[in-house]
Formats: sequence, C-alpha cells, structure tokens
Amino acid sequence: MGRKADRVAKLRAAAVIAVLLESSNGEVLSPSAPRDGGDSWSRDHRRVLIGRRNLFRARTRRSTPR
Repeated sequence: MGRKADRVAKLRAAAVIAVLLESSNGEVLSPSAPRDGGDSWSRDHRRVLIGRRNLFRARTRRSTPR
C-alpha cells in the first residue's frame, strides 16, 4: 500500500506542477462568454412558441402585468 500511495503522491505533484507551469505561460482555460439571447427575431419566435406576447408587444407595453 505504501508504494501505491507514493506513486499517487508523485502523480499529484506532477499534475500540480504542470498546471502551474501552464498558467505561468498564460495559456490557461478561460471561461466562455455567456450566451446571449440571440437577435430579436430569434427571441420573438421563442416567445411566441411558448405562448407569450411577441417582442414588439412586450416592448411597447406601458406597465408590467400585476
């Protein structure tokens, strides 16, 4: 069991060092930009498909539904 634990510790140390070396080079994974809703045509059609008012009516309403 001791040899296996030593091997796991060495592998873990190697992985940590590899990550540190890559991050020092500036090549780290960056989170992707959040997805936007798309253009107004796409948003309008998605709203209509789920039974809501189209985007034109939603934008021109004077007050929010209570």
